Amino acid sequence: MKALSISSTSITPTIDFDQQTGELSLKGRSLPEQAYGLYKPVIDWLEEYVQNPADKTVLDINLEYFNSSSNKYLLLILKKLDDNLFKKGKDVIVNWYYDEDDEDSYDTALEYNEVLDLDIKLIPQEYED
Repeated sequence: MKALSISSTSITPTIDFDQQTGELSLKGRSLPEQAYGLYKPVIDWLEEYVQNPADKTVLDINLEYFNSSSNKYLLLILKKLDDNLFKKGKDVIVNWYYDEDDEDSYDTALEYNEVLDLDIKLIPQEYED
């Protein structure tokens, strides 16, 4: 299985998913008008990954900003890991980086914690303007 690597733009995040290491990363800004186009390859990759995951999966979500359409896909990504790995006894760690001044990102992670069995670790940090 090939790693998934998508470079960032001013409105899309860097996406690096590596099956060998189990390290999955979303970093930057996620503001695409058509989030489906950005996240479809990610969902497809995860469909294959959960069939033969690494011993430990670590997802780092480090988005300084994301729009509502991206929010939908973030939840879908988390649900795939929750349903197909975590609930089946696999080791899954989710690190959610958020700006201490961004209540929306923090609240979103808390909402995800309520609807998923995964434990999302909230990590405050400062983003540059």
